[in-house]
Amino acid sequence: MSMKIHILHMNDVHSHLENQMRVGYQLRRLRESLSQRGEPVLTFDIGDVLDRVRPETEASLGRLNAALLGSLSVDGWVFGNNEGLTIPRRVWPELVAASGGTVYGTNIRDESGSPLAELTDVFIYDLKGIQVGVFGVTPSYPKPYEHLGVQVLDPVVESARAVRMLQQMGAHIIVALSHLGLGADHSLAKAVPGIHLILGGHTHQLMDEPVYEGQTAIFQVGKHGVAFGHTTLVIDDATHQLQMVEGRAVLPTVLEKVDAQMMQVYLSHWSEIDKDLDRVVCELADALKTSLDEESSFANTLAGILQTEYCADVGIVVSGLLCASLLQGVVRRRHLHSACPTPTRPVLIDLSGAELWRVFERGLQPGFCLQRGFGFGFRGSVVGHLGLSNVRLEAHREVDDKVVVDEVVIGSERLVKTRIYRVATVEYLWLSSVLPEVHEGNNVDIPPPLVRDLLMERMNHANIVRDARFTCVHIRL
Repeated sequence: MSMKIHILHMNDVHSHLENQMRVGYQLRRLRESLSQRGEPVLTFDIGDVLDRVRPETEASLGRLNAALLGSLSVDGWVFGNNEGLTIPRRVWPELVAASGGTVYGTNIRDESGSPLAELTDVFIYDLKGIQVGVFGVTPSYPKPYEHLGVQVLDPVVESARAVRMLQQMGAHIIVALSHLGLGADHSLAKAVPGIHLILGGHTHQLMDEPVYEGQTAIFQVGKHGVAFGHTTLVIDDATHQLQMVEGRAVLPTVLEKVDAQMMQVYLSHWSEIDKDLDRVVCELADALKTSLDEESSFANTLAGILQTEYCADVGIVVSGLLCASLLQGVVRRRHLHSACPTPTRPVLIDLSGAELWRVFERGLQPGFCLQRGFGFGFRGSVVGHLGLSNVRLEAHREVDDKVVVDEVVIGSERLVKTRIYRVATVEYLWLSSVLPEVHEGNNVDIPPPLVRDLLMERMNHANIVRDARFTCVHIRL
């Protein structure tokens, strides 16, 4: 005789709340049906359920997203990089409490190396005598986590430790909730024997069914709440051995009903969220414009805020981080969030004068602004034009349309190619390969706030906004 244990799982919803509620409606109905048949069911979220690109998540700092998981009665949740890197550490206990389930942080520690009180390393679910052991790991980004009060340890090493613990605790089946990505999940399965099932996320693959790496089944179901996974473990009653893993992606349609309990939770949070989004940030005497193909005052303002906040020599951003202009008059939090939705953080790096020169010349070429922006938290469309602070460029355009930089002045002095300059930029430009010199910068530091948080705090500095309206780039034909 054999028995079935069902696992319903979601990953990388990224605050697509409408989709999540459609998934919730169908998932709840399926779970009730399976439970009525007497078959045990577990429900998990594999991370990045939230994304501060969504205004409701921004205003609630993820509390709404956690409450929605709670309304769906999830049994477990593992933090992804969006939870870990964009939600302040002080809010984590509230997220855990609101979710109502076990939140796994098998490779997350505080600065001293101790486990966090609100997170769980391993847990065993007793399902009709079958002991299902679970742990959860998140990707390690040492530099971005440096100032956030936590450290994320090597997920493979910590997974091996978790498997040993669960085996010693008597687990018959071991399930890893992994926000590491599909390739890393295959590597994890090779490196750590004893894991029966890896439920994954992070790389957004929509898989039709599980695949195997050795004896380990691996499965994930896309992104943005377009699907949820239904994985079935078939287990021998007598030996408690796993006989088979079956899985499928369940895709609700756009016409699917939304889950009533989740909608009720959403509405209960809305009044406070709306109030927070209505907060006044500043009042602009003139509009701050955004342009993707020419220098613009809003991008220069963002560069100026970063440059002055961190006493850097130069501020460099790209206008593709900004999705709208800010109009004259009162600017509220909802306006600023809509105009700057990308949840990126400041980055400080050292570049030589020669490297800076190449950055400027590369960024002024005709095709630069049209490159597609992708990954690393980018929430715009194309990369856009350079936004600059404390620098003036003189250049000319040659017959073949190539732009050649003739002179660079930083502050009041000409750039010295052998000198080292401190540059304030953004995480996206450091992580991506858009500007190779920035990607390979030295002496990297990543302060805690999101760039948008700095905008909210500093937009009322009249001098920065005034200076941003002066043209930094002068190109002769």
